[in-house]
Amino acid sequence: MDLRTWITGDLTSLRNRLDGSVLNILPADRMADEIDGGGIAPIYVLWHMTRHHDVAVNGVLRTVDPVLDRWADAVGLDGDPWRGLAEAQDTDLVSLLDPEAVAAYTLDVIDETTGWMDGGDLGVLDSVPDSAAALERIGAPSDRFDWLYGMWDGKPGSFFLAWEAVGHGYNHLGELISLRNRLGLSPF
Repeated sequence: MDLRTWITGDLTSLRNRLDGSVLNILPADRMADEIDGGGIAPIYVLWHMTRHHDVAVNGVLRTVDPVLDRWADAVGLDGDPWRGLAEAQDTDLVSLLDPEAVAAYTLDVIDETTGWMDGGDLGVLDSVPDSAAALERIGAPSDRFDWLYGMWDGKPGSFFLAWEAVGHGYNHLGELISLRNRLGLSPF
């Protein structure tokens, strides 16, 4: 099996599991619910996962416009495209986000990466991209996101695809399924 087939399969599976196990089960009007009396809301987890994927793959690896450019108005983002990169919930942002648009944006980001995998230049996976430049382009404050600047610095391009698009996505898929279940919406 070649790399394109493998990664495309992982991304397709991630997309299908998000769509079938979370987005089609968890109603939009419950996406902002705080789980267990104050825990993180599913909409924030979805937003966080998607922002990391979009910035890492499109901003760092491919150096193209983020998919968010097509969705910013629909999702409810009013400036500051770095919001959502932090693991800790941005509660003010949660109240602004449109759950249906965020769901569509998420699937679009995965589709964009899958499309790139079909014929894009995978030579970037062997390079060490300028991740700081991508974070600066979206205005990510270096003092507030010093941990992310440091985590991404010096990493090969393969890291941004393997971890941020695939591994990080599956990590938060598991979290979303757990939140769905804790909301009493398990289909099993």
